[in-house]
Amino acid sequence: MQPHLWIKCSTLIVFTTISQIACDLQGASGPQLLVPDLKSAPNGIRQVTTIPEDMEAPVVARKPDFSIEAQKPELLADDPSEKKAGSVPEPKPFPGIASKSSPEMKKPEPPKAPPVPEIVDPLDKLVDEAIEVSHRRMLSTNVHTPWQIAHGILALRWEYTLYQNNKRIRAIDWISTGPSFRGRPWFITTPHGGKGHPFTEPYAFEGHPNQFLAFYAMAGIPIDHQFKTGEKTISIADMISNAKAEVNTNEEITWTLWAFSRYLPWDTEWVSDRQEEWSMEKLVRAQMQSEPTKSACGGTHGLFATASAVNCYLKDQKQLRGTWLEASMRVRQYAEYARSMQNRDGSFSSKYFEGPEYASDVNKRVSTTGHTLEFIMEALPQNRLDEQWVRSAVYRIATDLIEYKSQPLEPGGMYHAIDSLVIYRERTRPDYAKYLEELAKHKDFEKPEPSDQIIGYSKRFLQQQNAAQYNHQPQYRQNNSSNEDTSRQARRRGLFSRYK
Repeated sequence: MQPHLWIKCSTLIVFTTISQIACDLQGASGPQLLVPDLKSAPNGIRQVTTIPEDMEAPVVARKPDFSIEAQKPELLADDPSEKKAGSVPEPKPFPGIASKSSPEMKKPEPPKAPPVPEIVDPLDKLVDEAIEVSHRRMLSTNVHTPWQIAHGILALRWEYTLYQNNKRIRAIDWISTGPSFRGRPWFITTPHGGKGHPFTEPYAFEGHPNQFLAFYAMAGIPIDHQFKTGEKTISIADMISNAKAEVNTNEEITWTLWAFSRYLPWDTEWVSDRQEEWSMEKLVRAQMQSEPTKSACGGTHGLFATASAVNCYLKDQKQLRGTWLEASMRVRQYAEYARSMQNRDGSFSSKYFEGPEYASDVNKRVSTTGHTLEFIMEALPQNRLDEQWVRSAVYRIATDLIEYKSQPLEPGGMYHAIDSLVIYRERTRPDYAKYLEELAKHKDFEKPEPSDQIIGYSKRFLQQQNAAQYNHQPQYRQNNSSNEDTSRQARRRGLFSRYK
């Protein structure tokens, strides 16, 4: 072969090879998938074996006897008459094409459990156990008073049950039937709506104006929920309407502020039946004129209502100013007072904010510490709930409720103490608390037997008792009246400080 021909052939071969390589690179399919190395053991992966017993285990360490278990999802079995072996399944319709068969109406199922991690904090387990044993203190519809039962609704909300003719019924369902106590109805109608029956005797009906309304607000009863009273029916909205009409500076407004801060926006304004202009801010100012140390239960209820109103304001406004700033500073001040007088065992002073004192009597200790802790649970910001002094108080209340579960306790103080634990659980484990609340609402209890209606009593009561009831009962007045002498105020505090 001639040299120049050999050179031409070599050049052609080299050019062809380079062209082929370039085409291969140009036609590459893109980045390749990484193939896992099956020989090397994975890091950080733990084998979990699930046994049938684990599927039935509760999400908390100890489950209350009265708590409501989550129902398993219903499995819809295939109909053998419509599905045969070897048959071709019916194709699904295209999107937008309605199905021929009408959907079957099913009963709404309880909510599914949220992804709540296993409880590892011993204090949370103790709180759950304390709430559990408190469910066992059941009252009877034909024995206990509206004042006692309403306090139970405050603490245990939709899970609170009563005995009626040896049947366990939901308390909220029963009071909605319009029950009566000693010939007087739980609720009465008024020209402006309706309300809970006012005070007549110790531990009977409302110890303070709109006290029951505030309890129902804490239980989360909807504003359209209805209660029977005689031949009529009133709702929570009717009670709010009546409270707006009757509010005045001569009567205690603590529970009115408490209820309104849960049901109404912070900027609500209205005119009372006395043609006085009112607002949420005016209620807060009136409440701050009341001296806590001269109020029932050490002033903890008034401080709770003030803290609740401030929280209502902060949900919509990010900056505190004016009355709201002053109210917030007052709440923080008394929270620090309680902290400074806390006892070594975690309990708070049995003198509330008047000075340090330790109560060896469990009834007094549960009542004073429970009332104070209830206020603190509403007053403190979220980032302070894990402080040691708060945990010590929660531990003290939970331990007392468990250790003295077989001992009779005074209902008012005990239920406020339970409410403090319920609020603590709602704030530290909100998803789990919301889940328990929804389960309680879906729980099927025995239906309460309808109550005997008292017809015509409300109008007669309003005509004969209204003036005397509110103008002469001391606990219905504001406690900052200047025309009362010191001895009379002292007698009043001693007489009515029991009405929690």
